[in-house]
Amino acid sequence: MININVNIFQMKSKPHGIDRLHEFIFGIKEDNFSFVAIGWPGIGDLTSASKDEIRERLEKKYNYKGQQLATYLGAVNAFVNTVKKDDLILISNNLDQVYVLEVGEYRYVKNYDNDTDGMCHQREAKLLIVLNKADLNKELQELLRNRGTITQFKYPFEKSGLEKWLEPDDSTLNINLSELVSKSLNVLEKELLSDDSMTRIKAATEILRYAKENK
Repeated sequence: MININVNIFQMKSKPHGIDRLHEFIFGIKEDNFSFVAIGWPGIGDLTSASKDEIRERLEKKYNYKGQQLATYLGAVNAFVNTVKKDDLILISNNLDQVYVLEVGEYRYVKNYDNDTDGMCHQREAKLLIVLNKADLNKELQELLRNRGTITQFKYPFEKSGLEKWLEPDDSTLNINLSELVSKSLNVLEKELLSDDSMTRIKAATEILRYAKENK
């Protein structure tokens, strides 16, 4: 069951300018886990780093100033400090598919802290579902139009409309189960007409057992 208190974010899949959507979803060979990541290598482990400390590191490493600093600080701080465990990340591709992922805690992966990989700031993720962008409501489509690295959904979870895909529909499950039972009983009924006596006995036993359990 999805927690309705989670926050939702849209996120891009190009940390340090490199498209990593395939790695996000299917993992990397040596690790084989799904994850999401942002760029900005060279500023070290941001575990427990405050917004002010992140600002200082960005200024020192990238020499950002003014609006550029504010924009990139907002992105890094959102990924590290605003996003929480179990929050939802939405990532869209050029086929207008939207990947909905549930994320874990922030982690720093030192092996990827370089300009070649550029994705050391990560969160482990679990793919929940892939949706068509056209099926999402206008509020989520508005969120996905944001061009920033990461953007928080400004409405509560209920406004997203995601619950109809993420919550199991008990009525549908019951219908599917009833159909399966009906088909199984039809198979057993046909087996009662079998020329093989053991098949007839087994079928009759199963039918009697089902009848007894469902009086």
